Amino acid sequence: MFSTFYHELTKKTVVAFGTLFNNIYIERKDSNGNEVQKIKIPLTYAAKEKFMQRLSINLNDPSAYAAQIILPAMSFQMVNIVYDKERKKNSIQKRYAQDLEITDDIVINYHYSDVPYNINFQLSLYSRNIDDGLQIMEQILPFFTPEFTITIKPKVLKDEYEKIDVPIVLNEVKYTELFEGELVKENTRFLTWDFVFTAKTYMYGPVRQTGLIKNIDINIFDKFPEDYE
Repeated sequence: MFSTFYHELTKKTVVAFGTLFNNIYIERKDSNGNEVQKIKIPLTYAAKEKFMQRLSINLNDPSAYAAQIILPAMSFQMVNIVYDKERKKNSIQKRYAQDLEITDDIVINYHYSDVPYNINFQLSLYSRNIDDGLQIMEQILPFFTPEFTITIKPKVLKDEYEKIDVPIVLNEVKYTELFEGELVKENTRFLTWDFVFTAKTYMYGPVRQTGLIKNIDINIFDKFPEDYE
């Protein structure tokens, strides 16, 4: 029943999701409204708990500075994968494409209907002050109403026309303000925003091959010839 295959659909979905947020900047201005600093927000694939541990490092230890995270920053991770029965298609449907890598004969590749799965992501935003966080948040929210659709080339059949549209749905946004130690210390305060997304993607089964039908035999006869007299 099972065979070895890997289409990298999960990997491509994770990369496409992260690409949406890897080019965000914030601006810092002086009292006259002039830009004095422009910062690109780093994005890392990591669990939120890992960031929280590094943010809680004791800065009184000189050796801790190498591990300390410079804020603002963002991280994201894949949380879980759930089958989506509402988008299920007829399982016996097939898609065909010619195998162009085989030149000495005509071979047709095919696979059965794609299977819908939802991949849930959590994008976390960390900042020391509220204005930095709000700048980043307002560069994300307007694009999700509540979904933003991306296009992925699965290349399952190595067909240049094979594409799938994957809606990325923003489910909710959570805000938290945390303090560590004394409240008067600026470096002990950090703010977090958690964005919960669902990517409505697809999975594909193994690719099979079939030859091209070159000859057919058809017998034609009148079952009831008397009807034509």
